[in-house]
Parts: sequence; C-alpha cells; structure tokens
Amino acid sequence: MARNAKRKREWRQLMKTIERQRRPSIRMELSPLIDCIFQLLIFFMLSSTFLTPAIQLTLPSATAGTSQNDLEIIITLNKDGDIYLNNTQTSLISLQAELQQMLTETEHKSVTIRGDQDMPYSAFLDALDIAKRSGAVHVNVAHQTP
Repeated sequence: MARNAKRKREWRQLMKTIERQRRPSIRMELSPLIDCIFQLLIFFMLSSTFLTPAIQLTLPSATAGTSQNDLEIIITLNKDGDIYLNNTQTSLISLQAELQQMLTETEHKSVTIRGDQDMPYSAFLDALDIAKRSGAVHVNVAHQTP
C-alpha cells in the first residue's frame, strides 16, 4: 500500500509540473468556403457566356435596307473567288486602281459589296480593305430580302 500511495504522490507531482494541453475545439470556418463557391459561380457564369456566340448570324438575308438600284459602284464576289466591279470581271490587284478612278468621278463615295453566301470570308475582308483604301466613305453590304 505504501508503494501505491508513493506512486500516487509521484503521479500528482508529475501532473502538477506538466500542464495539460487543451484540445482546440474543432470548428469549420465557412467564410473561405463561401468565397470559393462565389468564385466558382462567377467563373462558370462567365465561361458559359463564351461557349455560344453572342451574335447569331444568318447571312445574306435581311428584311430592310437600300436597294441595289440606288447604288452606283458594286463589287461582286462569288464562291469561286472571282471579283467583278460593276459586272466587269477584274482581279484584286487591278481592283484598287479601277475603284479609285470610279470613286473620284462620283460624289457619293459609297461602295456596295455583294457576296455569295458560300464565299470565303477572307475575300470579303480583302474587298472591304481595298474599298476603304481606295477612298470609299461608305461601304454597304448587299443582302437578299426574303
């Protein structure tokens, strides 16, 4: 018994010298979780708007616009890459010179570009660039009324 009493005293002595560490209470912080959820929400909202194009285009039909009879200078592009200036076949190289000459003779300085529905988009951009470099103030795109 004396031995047990001695051990108990030693144990109490040891317990007094060693302070007991308290366990921190386990809590789940919600602030970082909410921040993460909002960031994911914003990311998916923004990325989903870029999945589908904002402007749906169906060319070349339109319900309103100017008729081609009112316009004087017309550049026509077909799907094979042929270029016509007022029903006369020409090339991209000679188009700018001919167009500059025609634009100096007119006071409206407007050009209409007619293009086949299946023409390459680069051909349209080339014609548009040449029209602007030639001095066209207004460039119109002809379309078909339904």
